[in-house]
Amino acid sequence: MKLQTLAIVGVGLIGGSIGKAVKERGIAAHVVGIEANEVSAHWALENGLIDSVASDVPDQADLIALCVPSDLVPEWVVTLTDHPAPMFDVGSVKAPIVDAIAAMQAVPAQFSPCHPISGSEKSGPQAADASLFDGCTLVITPLQQTAAESQRICAEFWQALGASVVSMSPQDHDAALASTSHLPHLLAFAFMGQVTDEYLPLTGGGFRDFTRIAAANPDLWWRIMRLNRGALSEALDDYRQSLEALASAIQLGDEATGLALLRAAVAKRQAADEPQ
Repeated sequence: MKLQTLAIVGVGLIGGSIGKAVKERGIAAHVVGIEANEVSAHWALENGLIDSVASDVPDQADLIALCVPSDLVPEWVVTLTDHPAPMFDVGSVKAPIVDAIAAMQAVPAQFSPCHPISGSEKSGPQAADASLFDGCTLVITPLQQTAAESQRICAEFWQALGASVVSMSPQDHDAALASTSHLPHLLAFAFMGQVTDEYLPLTGGGFRDFTRIAAANPDLWWRIMRLNRGALSEALDDYRQSLEALASAIQLGDEATGLALLRAAVAKRQAADEPQ
């Protein structure tokens, strides 16, 4: 794939990683960043993540990446309704975005809702990584009104970045990510709330592995959890049942049940590492 001008709205971790990967792979002749934070915009420009900075998406852009927080995506999509270029977002919540756009106006045909399942607890363009999308899964949730050509271009773009593209409905995506991403972040944040300062020197690898994502941007994650609160609440209810089952086995000294639950968890985790 070869683009003339890629416009990235929001040059943070994801937007910056897209810019860096695109430039390293020669996917676009020119990468323009639209970034409200002047410090981030300057850093991204000075460090070669983008080629120029603009206040608006240029008319000549032939692909637009909306890398702003999920709750800001609808406003951008509506603003760019008349722009002819295909555009996609990277939000980890899909149905609320689509619903918000539909409440304001018809969802434009050139918009393909997307979500690269890749990231970091770090934020900002300083954390950009050109290999962030290598081997990751990119979920595209095409709508009935999404133009086939726009969907094709967006999918081809992500494949050029090294991602594997799958398609599903916005609702199915949100239910899945509530369980596999949003809930783990919620649990990590909640867990840290009950760890006292005096215990912090007594932590090891297990603590670091489990709590790494509790260092993520709280403002961003509150927005995500709030937007996906319906699916996240259901995932939390399922987790509560699993936790109560294990807690009951511990309290009752029920070794058979406790071991069965642990072994089932180990088998499922090992299966997650097997090639698909």
